[in-house]
Amino acid sequence: MSEEIRIGVFVCDCGTNIAGVVDVLEVTEYARGLENVVMADEGKWSCSVDYLTKMKELIQQHNINRVVIASCTPRTHEPLFKRTIKEAGINPYLLEFVSIREQVSWVHMKEPEIATLKAKDLIKMGVAKAALLEEGQEIRLPVKTDCLIIGGGMAGMNAALSVADQGFNAFLVEKEPQLGGILNNVCFISHDNQKTPAARVVQTKADQVHAHPNITVYTHTGIEAVEGYIGNYKVKLKSNGDGSTNDLDISTMIVATGMKELEPEGQFEYGNDPRVITQLQLDDMLRKKQLEDIKNAVMISCVNSKNETRGCCNIGCHTSVKNAVALKHLRKDANIYILYRDMSLIKEEGTAQQSAKRLGVKFLRFPDDRYPEVRNENGNLMVKVYDLLVGREFELPSDLLVLTTAFKGDETVEQIRGHLKVSANPDRFFQESHVKLGPLEFATDGISLAGCAKAPMTFKESCEEGIGSAMKASIPMNRGYIETEGIVAHIDLTDCTQCGLCSKRCPYNAITVDKEENPEVLQALCKGCGLCAADCPAECISIVHYSDDQVFAQVEAALEENPEKKIVAFVCHWCALGGVDMAGVSRLQYPSNARLIRVMCSARVSLKMMQRPFELGAAGVLVAGCEFPTCHYIEGNYAAEKRLKRAKRRMAKAGYDPEKLWNIWCSAADGPKFATTMRTMVKELKLD
Repeated sequence: MSEEIRIGVFVCDCGTNIAGVVDVLEVTEYARGLENVVMADEGKWSCSVDYLTKMKELIQQHNINRVVIASCTPRTHEPLFKRTIKEAGINPYLLEFVSIREQVSWVHMKEPEIATLKAKDLIKMGVAKAALLEEGQEIRLPVKTDCLIIGGGMAGMNAALSVADQGFNAFLVEKEPQLGGILNNVCFISHDNQKTPAARVVQTKADQVHAHPNITVYTHTGIEAVEGYIGNYKVKLKSNGDGSTNDLDISTMIVATGMKELEPEGQFEYGNDPRVITQLQLDDMLRKKQLEDIKNAVMISCVNSKNETRGCCNIGCHTSVKNAVALKHLRKDANIYILYRDMSLIKEEGTAQQSAKRLGVKFLRFPDDRYPEVRNENGNLMVKVYDLLVGREFELPSDLLVLTTAFKGDETVEQIRGHLKVSANPDRFFQESHVKLGPLEFATDGISLAGCAKAPMTFKESCEEGIGSAMKASIPMNRGYIETEGIVAHIDLTDCTQCGLCSKRCPYNAITVDKEENPEVLQALCKGCGLCAADCPAECISIVHYSDDQVFAQVEAALEENPEKKIVAFVCHWCALGGVDMAGVSRLQYPSNARLIRVMCSARVSLKMMQRPFELGAAGVLVAGCEFPTCHYIEGNYAAEKRLKRAKRRMAKAGYDPEKLWNIWCSAADGPKFATTMRTMVKELKLD
């Protein structure tokens, strides 16, 4: 006899964040009347210690075996409530999380009645899914004490030393013949250490690395192949010199591949005139003291940064001030100008600009939309700039024009990205798991991220990140094991046609095929993206917590009433849901028609999932995933994009309007994009 389903619903006021708009008492009463719900309770602050204690008591008192939490965003608080219900004796995978703050009260602040109705719908959807939830289990994997550090710059060397100092084995791999990374091309680290060249700092740190008994260094070496998972990585190294190889058994990894300067490509006469150089090239000239004839030097900031392509480069102001001071020390009689848009210096460097001014460096601030102009006048370089602070234009002669340009990740990033199955942005910087919740790690267990492999950083920041990433990698090595998320794929071979699609398309190589051509899931590698389940023609693959039945139950609950006025939106947990949350945090108001269904990846949304809402009379369907080219699951958004095209063709044949199937690729920070999409859909679907 199957277990009786007993669902408990906990609705949070979140102070006035939710209760100030949504009638939480009415919503709680509504939840009590839903099928399988045996208890519903309103909590002022559901995440507080006191209420979590009460929650555990209510769960045990009412013999609850499924839980629905209606509160804020699962991206921040789901782990807390999973731990709580686990302590109350319920498997944590029997929890469904409903966001009525970010998706309701914050984005429908002026429509309390409509917000209350939407909150009821979302809870009904959560209860419908909760009734079908099944127990899941974290997967425990043994972890030994061998750590591979990819990249021998300051972040990598500090990471290796921190790992080794704890008694673990560190293997440091650097593609260049020597350690040091980009600092090998830098003269001074900051404006106030003229007596301590960067070369001396690098040499001191490299000597410590080479002398440490727990560190093995491979220079002039690259990564040839990587297989396995945390605690069981098999890594092949290949010498860039003689081509010899080394095979390593590795438990954890740290990526610290550094960065390169982004050359300006013809801007401001760069490449046409040898007197136009970059800051890193100036650093090299300062090291070699090749600037004896310089009388007038001009630096232009924000070249290839703070534009529509990329944001602030983080270290440009620091670099220009540092090098201006170094140049002034070398050529005291030289006229040096820094042309800038905004001077962004951290607190510790607040004296840097003042020190430069005392030495005679001139600062001119130009408008965002009026960059300096450079021309060659009778063999002389002239720079025309409008100074916002003075309110007039200047003509500056220049023996040396230095461009403070943006940066990009190392050229090895694409190769390493493929080996490790991790994400990188268009500038070849690796993407952390979460900017706040996981800043030093990838989504892939056992791989940490440090220094300028993630973004341009100062010397101090790189050193600190190297140490931080080592601490992150050390946690499972100290513990001796790791428990990974139990959201994984399961294959029922009963109806399997042995087509092999799941094995071929899995971005993590987590599905193998045995001698009888039957597919098998390696759960230690599976990340639960759902791409295989959505593509399986026999529909014999399910994803824990995101099965077809569970998703369809949410769709049907959402469209039970007034389907012609509603949009069903399938939203990936990572970037797209981040955009939804950001719209909420920003209090961006948009129409209330959408009913969001969370999936781990847009690749989980199958053709049937896209079509089912239309069969039930929905006004429209939205599939929202990660912005290209990044994806938490490497290529999930690419797979979703291809499937969307197929879905539109299939819908047209089935008699549905394919123009009512929408998609959006959204970054976690782009709340306005999601809100605008909602407004546009409602308008074009004539729902307003």
